[in-house]
Amino acid sequence: MEQEFTLPVNHNVVTIESIRTPVAYRDIHEDKAVINSIFKWEEYRLPTIKNYQPKLILDCGGNIGCAAVYYANKYPSAQIYSVEPEQENFQFLQYNTAGYENIHLIKSALWDKETFIRVEDKGYGKWGFMTFATTADDPAALKTTTVGKILADSGFDEIDLLKIDIEGAEKEVFAAPDVDEWLPKVKVLTIELHDRMKRGCSYEFFKAVSKYKWFFAFRGENLIFIREDLI
Repeated sequence: MEQEFTLPVNHNVVTIESIRTPVAYRDIHEDKAVINSIFKWEEYRLPTIKNYQPKLILDCGGNIGCAAVYYANKYPSAQIYSVEPEQENFQFLQYNTAGYENIHLIKSALWDKETFIRVEDKGYGKWGFMTFATTADDPAALKTTTVGKILADSGFDEIDLLKIDIEGAEKEVFAAPDVDEWLPKVKVLTIELHDRMKRGCSYEFFKAVSKYKWFFAFRGENLIFIREDLI
């Protein structure tokens, strides 16, 4: 029996061609823009990689679930782990992914280590909640996770597709002490960088990825890195 999730606010539901479940969203600019960018303009569509069928996808920055649902329909055999820290976004994420057994949800924030963060609205809208380090005794504290932990918990040896859109926390993630343990295990990486929100994001990211050989492409706001042996 499928679990039902109640949405916290007034919402709309849209049926999208080629997506087998309807998608719920808030009647706000951010949610409408996310739906258009992912389903209409397919900003997460990868450059052609012959016969590429990801087995493990990490969706870091799950928002309301559009990316996870897009990937689940495009790659139905993949196991997808979607990470989202903000409560209302997470409720929509639960609702929109409830019909997919291969989507696994993690209410947490991606960070450089397992510690505690708080989620703050800095005025960037529902798609721009930022995370900041805090302590366990903070009433708003939320435990973090890492790429390495998610990979280890998944039971897979490699990450076929790592999608990161985490509103500036990529600075901490790619400066992490263990980045060279998990980054060589990533086959495809798609990321949106947020230097406008936090200085140093691009510096830490490019310092980490420049150690390895990639095929590089742009799509929308995303940078796409594909391991050279896949091309």
